[in-house]
Amino acid sequence: MASTRFSFPRAELRRRTARGVLVNGGFLVVVESVTIAQNVVVARLLSTSDIGLYGIVSVTVMTLLTLKQVGIDEQYVRQDEENQELAFQRAFTVELILSVAFALLVAMLAPAIAAVYGSWRLAPLMLGLAYLPIAFALQSPAWVFFRRMEFVRQRTVQAVVPLATFAATVTLVAAGVGVWGLVLGALAGNLLAAWVAIRSSPYPLRLRVHGASVRRYARFSWPILVAAVAGLVIRQGQVFAFDEKLGLAGAGFITLAMTLTQYADRADRAVTATIYPAICAVKDARSTMTELFEKSNRLTAIWALAFGAGLALFAHDLVRFVLGSKWEPATVLLQVLGVTTAVHQLGFNWTAFYRAVGVSRPQAVYALASLAAFCAVPIPLLFATGIKGFAFGMFAVMAAAFGTRALYVKRLLPELRLGALIARAAVPAFAASSAVLLWRLADGGSRGGTEAIAQVVLFLGLYVAVTLAQERKLLGEVGGYIRPTPVVVPPVPGEGAPA
Repeated sequence: MASTRFSFPRAELRRRTARGVLVNGGFLVVVESVTIAQNVVVARLLSTSDIGLYGIVSVTVMTLLTLKQVGIDEQYVRQDEENQELAFQRAFTVELILSVAFALLVAMLAPAIAAVYGSWRLAPLMLGLAYLPIAFALQSPAWVFFRRMEFVRQRTVQAVVPLATFAATVTLVAAGVGVWGLVLGALAGNLLAAWVAIRSSPYPLRLRVHGASVRRYARFSWPILVAAVAGLVIRQGQVFAFDEKLGLAGAGFITLAMTLTQYADRADRAVTATIYPAICAVKDARSTMTELFEKSNRLTAIWALAFGAGLALFAHDLVRFVLGSKWEPATVLLQVLGVTTAVHQLGFNWTAFYRAVGVSRPQAVYALASLAAFCAVPIPLLFATGIKGFAFGMFAVMAAAFGTRALYVKRLLPELRLGALIARAAVPAFAASSAVLLWRLADGGSRGGTEAIAQVVLFLGLYVAVTLAQERKLLGEVGGYIRPTPVVVPPVPGEGAPA
């Protein structure tokens, strides 16, 4: 029997989910590779001060946009209303109203941000990004494909932004436009993506204001808003603190660290973006939810811990051979934040499981605990001891966040053994990192470019080998779901088979 939520039988859910992970993972690998390439090219072509200027503006704008991401799309995915066109249009209406309000907020804050940082070059840059909330809202037809688990169509729409932005940004920056190349490149990418989304939308975009729907979205969304505000304080606070302590160059250092370490969560994004509709479909079966949580986090840990350990081991080589010596002060930030961000990803998708059952308040508590630790430890250490103090102070934030997360995960999924899950995930990273460190210890730690590449190869080779040995059963299960199902054609009477 076909599911009322999906166009395929419910028995196909596991297979569709596994294939969706492959689609989303492939999408993110391609897109994030393009984004990393863009960031590296821009870092080479622009000065640290230009990167710092754009870092202040982009972190401010994107963090404000985080406030707008209050779960409208996830609540839309959760619902099972009979008229899906009407349900989408009501959700789109709420999203567009919020987007217009936030676009105006970004524009109004531009002079204030310039005054706070003491640079009036920031105001026009920020005004140049004020359109982003509305452009994102116009890309909301991708929600429909997400709810249906039609991931190829969803990702085709979403791939337009990074690909078009890369082409425009690199061209403009190389042509000497400077920091404005980043702003105009983002404009080109997002306008093209909005056009593609509207053209491919299964439903026409209509404004449908419905009081009951607005109240339902508000009840679901306010804790997510609180969490977003806490995230705003953390993200903007660290940029502001670095600017106060070290000037625009300091803002550039933390911006670079934030830009690179954000890639630790890409596997989680691929997996969670795939399984969320499936969680919503099985939200009444806690044993199935526990299985989904465990297996999804074992899969995402493969990437997250490899990225974090790799960045910690090779941050110095990245700065020395790729980014340039001007970024040397950011090395310790890359090393420590690489580790803390990777560990932060273990069990990171727990909020998706709570939201799937319609409970979003724990996310607010979790965010406030992280904010309290951030204000109490790394910020004071930055002003007292400098960059290293801030970097190591982030371990306290990691501990507070992880402790809160463990408490709520146990409450929702009491059968889950979170400690065993974490210990298992750490084995490949520990083995691969130990081999590289022993090599460095044996040769005194000095190395050229060729030796650095050889150590990267050793790290990746050992990590993959240990992961394959440890997770062979899980990877085989996922591979079984991904492989095409053979079609058995019954014999035709009269061709050697009985009728």
